[in-house]
Amino acid sequence: MACFRPVCEIATKRKLQRGEILFHQGDEVDTVYLVKEGSFKMVRVTVEGQEVILQILTPGEVIGEAALFQKKCHPASAVALEETKVCSINRAHMEEVIKRTPDLAWQVIASLGSRLYAVWDQVAELNTLTTREKVLSLLMRLAREHGEACPEGTRIKFHLTQQEMASMVGASRVMVAQALKELAANNYLYREERYYVLKHRCF
Repeated sequence: MACFRPVCEIATKRKLQRGEILFHQGDEVDTVYLVKEGSFKMVRVTVEGQEVILQILTPGEVIGEAALFQKKCHPASAVALEETKVCSINRAHMEEVIKRTPDLAWQVIASLGSRLYAVWDQVAELNTLTTREKVLSLLMRLAREHGEACPEGTRIKFHLTQQEMASMVGASRVMVAQALKELAANNYLYREERYYVLKHRCF
């Protein structure tokens, strides 16, 4: 996070509540955002009207890096999953900061690379795994990237509904609910208030 300090010093700060939209699919890409607190889901609506969650973004991650490379439209909407805080900076100012801060440029490149590999993994999973395997793989990935240790295993630190998980794995909410029930019955996970906890045996 230290390399992002120059961004936050000149950026505009914004606070959003769960369900609020940072930007819409189709909006012009002219701003880069840094997630300071909370989390976002990136949601794309297909031509058939189906919602697909492409990824989850948490503190320290950047949204809208495409603004640095090309002037196009956002391919998805950014929706707050909880109370969130972001820093925003326009394209011109971000380019100036990156020229002065090589570490920041490298961080942006690393972020783009990790997302590319994540997309490849998700495509492979969607084509080869059962719904139960997809749900477990999703939760394991979220636990690795955004989890915190607890006595029973790893707690995923933000709230995901069954419908949101269904949108991420390409299945119906009913199928996801059944998969979660089976995973809980087989002692892979349990629900702690609004959050899922993966047992140690998952890792």
